[in-house]
Amino acid sequence: MTIIQPYGVAITQAIASGDLEEMKRAKALAEDHVQRYGDIPTLLTHLKAAIAKLEAGKTP
Repeated sequence: MTIIQPYGVAITQAIASGDLEEMKRAKALAEDHVQRYGDIPTLLTHLKAAIAKLEAGKTP
């Protein structure tokens, strides 16, 4: 299993670090992510739908 770190966690860590360059990198990555995939609530809705679809196909 791969551990997935939501970009919100990376942003929080960048802010806490106080490192301007790290904050700028986190900002750029977050903006790129939103541009390509949309915001987290939208993605979460799609993820929940995909999970429900797979669970519905499972045999009890």
